[in-house]
Amino acid sequence: MRTEGVAAAGDDLQTLADEAKQKVHSLFALSDVAAQANPGWLSSASLANCRRVWEQRMQETVTTTADLATALSVSATEAATTDAEGATRLTTVLDTFGT
Repeated sequence: MRTEGVAAAGDDLQTLADEAKQKVHSLFALSDVAAQANPGWLSSASLANCRRVWEQRMQETVTTTADLATALSVSATEAATTDAEGATRLTTVLDTFGT
């Protein structure tokens, strides 16, 4: 595995997730405007609730993506560390046998 590429992919995904977190609320701004502009309508409360639920689900999805991105980067770092340790041990063994 090319751990540098995997770690970079995790970092890129984390950056995208952070940007998405900033944008999620604005995705539903027009729903807020519509609900507030028509307070007497029965659908206004439903629209406001629907907006809240969708925003919450989007935030949860983005948070999960960010968590997975972090795990990907951590896994790549751990794999690189383990590979380096294995290479060091193999070199030690080969040096011990005079190869």
